Amino acid sequence: MSVNASHVIFSVDWQAPPLSALNFDPNDEAVCGPAGAWKAATVSVFQGDQSIITTNYVTDYLRAILPSNETQPSDWVLLHWYNDYIVQEVTMDDTNSSVPIPGSLLEKFSAFPLLNCTTDICKNLDWTGDPDVSGRGMLITYYIAAALVTLYFFALTLSGEGFFKLHLPAGSKRAWLLAGFEESASTFLDATLIFAVSMLAAACFRLSEAFFQEYDDSSSHWMIYASIGSIYMSTFSSLLPLLLQLSAHGVRHHWLRVVLWTLIILLGIANEVLYDYFFGKAEFYVFSQLRDLLENVWLDLCSPIKLLDNGLDPTLRIAQILLVVNAICYVIWMRLRGRPDNLAGWPRLKLFWQRVSPYIKLLNMLLCCSVMWAMLAFFHVYRDKVNEAAGSDNQNSDWTFGQVLSVATWVPVGVEFATVLKYGPEEGLGKKISRKYTIVASNSFDYDEKREMQYSRVETGLSNL
Repeated sequence: MSVNASHVIFSVDWQAPPLSALNFDPNDEAVCGPAGAWKAATVSVFQGDQSIITTNYVTDYLRAILPSNETQPSDWVLLHWYNDYIVQEVTMDDTNSSVPIPGSLLEKFSAFPLLNCTTDICKNLDWTGDPDVSGRGMLITYYIAAALVTLYFFALTLSGEGFFKLHLPAGSKRAWLLAGFEESASTFLDATLIFAVSMLAAACFRLSEAFFQEYDDSSSHWMIYASIGSIYMSTFSSLLPLLLQLSAHGVRHHWLRVVLWTLIILLGIANEVLYDYFFGKAEFYVFSQLRDLLENVWLDLCSPIKLLDNGLDPTLRIAQILLVVNAICYVIWMRLRGRPDNLAGWPRLKLFWQRVSPYIKLLNMLLCCSVMWAMLAFFHVYRDKVNEAAGSDNQNSDWTFGQVLSVATWVPVGVEFATVLKYGPEEGLGKKISRKYTIVASNSFDYDEKREMQYSRVETGLSNL
């Protein structure tokens, strides 16, 4: 092999053309396809323990940029051109790192796909997605939960006004339909609380992985997409029990619900701290380690940054503010609830609160419902844009066993609703408890913590077995 000022001669049969003769046409799909595949392969090398890329990426790219009237050399000749000449055109920068010589073929070879073939780079990255958060089954679960919560919200809000109870016969189908929403609200609330805690705990684990990613020698993969989806949809899941808790009336207080709400608050705080640290440890999501180069390329070229900044991030913050404000208001209400009426100014303040609280509560519920649906819509669009950028060959839309189980989360709610709808409130609820007890309807629609609904124990003989 001999080298001159413009090209390399490998044999008497073929010589490399000069840089000016090579085909770097950004409008030529035959060039961008191999160029994007080569760039994606070189970036992915640093993600794992690999040190080389397969030869077909190199040879395909080199053949694509050769002039059409050029004699096509063998793969062995192209590889020697690449290894012994092109990759040697490097110099050292201020950080003692190797960079291409300005104006060299290596600089053009490396920069061309980044500037002109980003779509092909994204589709060739080793991107697997996050089916546990954004799979088809999970998306169906989110929509089912949001639809059910919205339906319960409107039904329970209307029933709370008392109009239906005054104008509907007690044994009518419409009254039973309304009773189905009222009597299954408690089960639905428990299901949404458990779902929210599970989502938050999973997000905390995922964000902890991202937190320790820079200290771990293993090759963590796609922590950006996984972290965004985890904290966003776990916060979305927290709005489900909040809206249901606000709209459901007559639901008994239970220590387990207090524990679950406490876990939601603590896990939400932990997730926010981990999330802010993960994305704030360097300027604009930049990771310093070489093995994070693939993450940086994906974020800069493939991720819908405008949607993140103008859609996901604002709605995430609004949802977090709603959760914090409601938690603070609940604590204040618990502190003031037992105050005596003879305190100075308290009766007047209490009367004012009784007048305005229904409107504030309704506004709060409408805001929670709107933010809940906005978050679901933004996440769906975000997921579709990422799938479009990554191409069809990824696992982001796959069904997994866990997703099937997540869809089944809401089955008990439907069963209880159908039972009450079929048999009526008293008989429907009575079928859920032991034969030693019976359901007795309360005469008052106002819930009193000191006066629980009456349960009468009835003795059963062998004839009832």
